[in-house]
Amino acid sequence: MGGINIKKLMQNKRLFWTAVAFPFPFLLGLIAFLAGASSTTSIALVSIGAIIVILPSVMISFFAYREIKDAEDKFPHFLSDLSQSASSGMTLPQAIEVASQGDYGKLSKYVKQLNIWLSWNQTFPIAWGRFTNRLKRSVLIRRINAIILEAFHSGGDIKKTLGSLSANVTLIKDMEAERKSIMQQQIIIMYVIFFVFIAVIVALYKILSPILYIQQIGAFSGISVQSSGAPLTIEYFRNLFFLMTLVEAICAGMIAGYISEEKLVAGVKHVLVMVSASVFLFFVFIFPTALSVEISVFPNTVSLDSDIQISGSAFIEGGPASGATVTLIEPNGNTINLYTDNVGEFRYGWEPPQEPGDYQIRVTVEYERDVYHYSSLVTVLEP
Repeated sequence: MGGINIKKLMQNKRLFWTAVAFPFPFLLGLIAFLAGASSTTSIALVSIGAIIVILPSVMISFFAYREIKDAEDKFPHFLSDLSQSASSGMTLPQAIEVASQGDYGKLSKYVKQLNIWLSWNQTFPIAWGRFTNRLKRSVLIRRINAIILEAFHSGGDIKKTLGSLSANVTLIKDMEAERKSIMQQQIIIMYVIFFVFIAVIVALYKILSPILYIQQIGAFSGISVQSSGAPLTIEYFRNLFFLMTLVEAICAGMIAGYISEEKLVAGVKHVLVMVSASVFLFFVFIFPTALSVEISVFPNTVSLDSDIQISGSAFIEGGPASGATVTLIEPNGNTINLYTDNVGEFRYGWEPPQEPGDYQIRVTVEYERDVYHYSSLVTVLEP
């Protein structure tokens, strides 16, 4: 009972610390947002932080599940060895003592503990009951052990019972292995569906980005876009797509685990793979910001007494890149520094040289770490 209470205490303590740590990712995301980080960064911090907080508890449950599955796989060999020992004239405690020297993988420590209890002169039913209780997470082992205990109490032929149970359990495990092999095709299909979903999300994002850019620049480029309400930003869709992908990864991973082993906790490994792939692909294809710049030099052909209007608009992921540095380099090498206004636009009237000819104007727009280069050829005619 002491061991059982310790396990319950450890499990409750694990759940307690998980519950205590769970609000911290949300607090971190809120602090980042108040500090000026974008909503995308805040949501990414909250999502990844929540996964990190929950992951240790889930992984402990997953490893415990894998241990029980390994014990189930080795259980037929344990029953077979007990049956052979009983057939040679050994009692059950003697057969267990011999079996405790064998290698049954994760099951070995349970068998060794069973032998220790019997060596302390505990009766077989009591020791066997404690042995069963330690493996109670396995429904198969519980049922098999109940049959063995019933055969022991009824005084039946224990060696035949053990041999029959060993053969039946082996048949059950072989059927499970065959079913798992067949279900591997379904798991592959789940992965294909998941990565197709990711590809569709990335494609939608790449399509929406220029559309929302056009919505922002409107009539400046000669295109008029009408909006009945507040315009949707690319940041909104980036956040939406990221959350959709995380939900898809978690659900698809859990379903894959249930398909393969009929246990949701078995899907933890699939969830880890899919969530990791989602975060990686988003940081590669979607999260990096892209600077969009449109520059107009008009007219391209002027007379000596005319000016040239240089204007442009800079947007970062569909939003105005206000305060971006604009550097104009004149043909004679002179540098003119400008800044975009609060809607991401800039204008400058350039006086061309007083000599006819072709001149090249170079413009560089820099915002944070993104740099955009532009050049245009201007022809100055004689009056």
